[in-house]
Amino acid sequence: MKTFQTYQGLSASDKGAVIALGNFDGLHRGHQAVIEAAQAIANDLSAPMGIGLFRPHPFRFFKPDAPPFRLMSPAIRAEVMAELGVDRLYEIPFDDELREMDDTEFVETVLHQGLGIKHVVVGEDYGFGKNRCGDVASLTRLCGDRGIGVTAMKPVGLHRLYGKYGSTEIRKALQAGDVFHAQHMLSRPWMVDGIVQKGQQLGRTLGFPTANLPMGDLVIPKLGIYCVETRLEGDNKWRPGVASLGTRPTVNGDGVLLETFIFDFDQDIYGQHITVRFRSFIREEAKFDDLEALTTQMKKDEAGARAVFGLAAK
Repeated sequence: MKTFQTYQGLSASDKGAVIALGNFDGLHRGHQAVIEAAQAIANDLSAPMGIGLFRPHPFRFFKPDAPPFRLMSPAIRAEVMAELGVDRLYEIPFDDELREMDDTEFVETVLHQGLGIKHVVVGEDYGFGKNRCGDVASLTRLCGDRGIGVTAMKPVGLHRLYGKYGSTEIRKALQAGDVFHAQHMLSRPWMVDGIVQKGQQLGRTLGFPTANLPMGDLVIPKLGIYCVETRLEGDNKWRPGVASLGTRPTVNGDGVLLETFIFDFDQDIYGQHITVRFRSFIREEAKFDDLEALTTQMKKDEAGARAVFGLAAK
């Protein structure tokens, strides 16, 4: 997949794509339907298929102090896009200049002159331009005037009673600890990645050495203990384990941290990039009277997680 961090000054060979346009945070089943439609159109037109999204996310641009909300890091997003067959990623800088563009200027400057697209696929509720002045109707009219096709997709969902597949719905599921429903909407387990940091190394003292990851700008799921699997960089193996997501109240921790204990594993991976995927929720975070009580509970958590994975108890 080829990535572009601007819509300006592209060569002729880098233009002419069919793009799916949106934020694509999570790349969930709804996003996948949009991407599949764009791929089918690209095949018909013998054109490359790409994704157009904004960097930074418009919500972060307008509300820089808002709590973390992203569903995936750029690294995981790129990995999933490649798996979905995306040829090109156009990261459109969301800045003061773009914010001031109305719908006409956006279509002309970004889509027509900048990216030189042949066709664009969006959700039927897509809004764009200054103060969201543009919608699918104006997008269709403005693109049509420039020879650009437009396809608007209806929301995708499991059932009318469950609602659509959406980034907001996935965040709500994670915040409720419902990683099963989040996994269904995503079509894959929810994942966190980053560089393993050194912590207090208390877990090692207690017999539970952990790989610690900060959450950054990712949404914070329900605090507690989870069954997880961890993949080391350059390794396709997913290693089962148990993780604590929380503030470590028993030892007066500061800030939310993901601490993962990988079963039957004894390697120094400080400074390495790892990916952790969430499989099931075990229990809520709790404060214990002392380290002995904490250790006793950690052993129970490990036993429970081993049972989930079908592993023999230690």
